[in-house]
Formats: sequence, C-alpha cells, structure tokens
Amino acid sequence: MTNLNDFQKLIAIANEHGITCHAAPEECLVASLPGDDDFLLAFTWSSAVQGETAEHGLIAISVQDITKEITVAAWQIPTYLFSNVLRQAQMLVTAHKDFMLDKNNT
Repeated sequence: MTNLNDFQKLIAIANEHGITCHAAPEECLVASLPGDDDFLLAFTWSSAVQGETAEHGLIAISVQDITKEITVAAWQIPTYLFSNVLRQAQMLVTAHKDFMLDKNNT
C-alpha cells in the first residue's frame, strides 16, 4: 500500500462488514473468513486500474485454505461488491470442503 490513508479506507471497508483484520508483510490485510476459521481472507487495493484513487479502484481479494495451503478463489472487484464477494467466498468454501471430503473418501 502506497498510502496510509488508502490502507485505513480498506480497514474501514472490512470493519463495515464485521471483519477484524490484521496487516500482513505483503502489504495486505488478512482475516479469518467469517464463519470459517480454517480459511484466510486476504485483500488489498489492486493496482489493476492505474491512476485511479482508492475510492474508485479495485480491491483484490483472495480466499486460502489454511490447512491445505492453497488458494480457493480470487477476485478483483469495485468496493460496492465487497459484501457480495464475501457471500460468494463462503459458498465457494463450502463447495471446496465438500469436494475435498469427496476426494478423500474415494
């Protein structure tokens, strides 16, 4: 993150959605996915839109399975879609866990 003010805006967005996050060395915020502590939610401002301020830029979000050490999903979205992506992430995590369970049972 190039700007502390932009970083604080990202923290405010997370807090609005009930996410308690922590800064990571990779200049992103990390938190447990709401509803599932075995999955990590990481997000930062995306540099995909050059010249855009944080208010108009994109948020890069990823969901990782902590136990399997793999990325389950990743997005680049405008801020107004943040809550929708959280719901999608929870649905994808459920599907991922079902897939892994089926894979382990075969």
